[in-house]
Amino acid sequence: MTNIEPIRPRFHLEILSADQVRAVQAATLEVLARIGVHFPSQRVLQVFAEHGAEVDFERQVVRLAPDLVRRALAHAPRTYTLSGRAPGTDLLLDGTASYFGTDGCGTQTVDFETGEVRRSCKADVAMMARVADHLSSVSFYWPMVSAQDYGRLAPLHELDAAFRHTAKHVQSETVMGEGPARYAVRMAEAVAGGAERMRAHPPFSVLICTIAPLGQDPEGIEAGMVYAEAGVPVGFMAMPNMGATAPAAPGGALVVGNAEVVSALVLMQLVSLDRRGTGAPVFYSLLASVMDPRTAEYIVAIPQKYLCNTAAVQLAHDWGVPILAGAFGMDAAEPATWQIGRDHVYTALTVPLAGADLVTGGGMLKASTLLVPEQIIFDDEIYHTHRLLAEGLDTGPEALALDVIANVGPRGHYLAQEHTRRHLRGIWIPQLTHPRPPLDGSPLPDIRQRARDRLAQILAGHEVAPLDEGVGRELEAILAAAEKELGNG
Repeated sequence: MTNIEPIRPRFHLEILSADQVRAVQAATLEVLARIGVHFPSQRVLQVFAEHGAEVDFERQVVRLAPDLVRRALAHAPRTYTLSGRAPGTDLLLDGTASYFGTDGCGTQTVDFETGEVRRSCKADVAMMARVADHLSSVSFYWPMVSAQDYGRLAPLHELDAAFRHTAKHVQSETVMGEGPARYAVRMAEAVAGGAERMRAHPPFSVLICTIAPLGQDPEGIEAGMVYAEAGVPVGFMAMPNMGATAPAAPGGALVVGNAEVVSALVLMQLVSLDRRGTGAPVFYSLLASVMDPRTAEYIVAIPQKYLCNTAAVQLAHDWGVPILAGAFGMDAAEPATWQIGRDHVYTALTVPLAGADLVTGGGMLKASTLLVPEQIIFDDEIYHTHRLLAEGLDTGPEALALDVIANVGPRGHYLAQEHTRRHLRGIWIPQLTHPRPPLDGSPLPDIRQRARDRLAQILAGHEVAPLDEGVGRELEAILAAAEKELGNG
């Protein structure tokens, strides 16, 4: 059975004041109008020129007037639904819930059977999709590692493995380029049951990374246009690195990343308006990091990143679009360590409290490059702790229990009360840290082994709602056509 328990915060967090939001947005509009963003695509440059942007075709730089930015983003829907292929898997992005997904797309995995570190493959994508399908903390699935056994077509095979092994919504961050994107759209249409139904109930969405500072990836931006034309929800993620690809201050990093994302979202609206006459469903994403001044290494588990990721929620909503925020810390290379216990807590709580619509980051280590399968069990437990924290306390009559208190009176106990039996069953208890003791009195396995044991139980017992046989055959035919046209590298 597929189950989803989103975080629905009862109270909210704001990192930026209203004046600070206005200051960042004003600085962003100045960057877009005076400095511009690099768009290395003649087709993109032509689209912008036709809509009145200032385009330097030689330098491939686009400058956007504030009025053009605001007019374009006014067409972007603030609320829409990402769909799965089973009842209970629709994700309504209306600001009332935070839906968490897995992280991706790593290149290595610790083999669950042998413990050896090896290159990832399609079978790993499928295995983790089954786990994600089971865990109620996971609302949507990113292919967590790359299908390196399929060469150039790896992104399409990751999508195929995901569609077959989870009924939840699938989001890709690897299907780039115009050709692969068109095949991905065909796959999504096959799963949804046609182009019109896919637009109304998209089982697939895409995240595209910008290129800091103030640039776009040619393969990514041209794929984004394909998705916008087809009505596939598409988001853009800026990853400013303070001190390297962004100013060495969180405010400057926010401005650079904001300009990158907003310029791409404007393009998606222009393309969709030209093609379909309506705005494109888009989402915003900004994940900051810091350059270690001593080694130039990439640091993601640091307070400045947590603040930027949480502040980005306010910026996205000020533009009027949903956001995919980043959570969990990913510098550590091993699960069940002090570093993981420290770093995986902050953003996984702050971004949903800020109102993030979507959140990614669960289950990966070593700066999102390494899959240690049991890590997702640790992150699931952190998630549910935060879900309950964000929901706050109930002070209704049943929760205040005045009648029960009166029945028990002074110096009594509550063990025999029906209220106790009823409510104790509803208390979530973290099983990794508070497991049931063995009945035979034997010692408990260590916490990492307990996580591995739970993962093994999921893999042994969880059944995923199967794809229709006809849809499965259609996916095979699409992959075959893609291999014939695009080659396999």
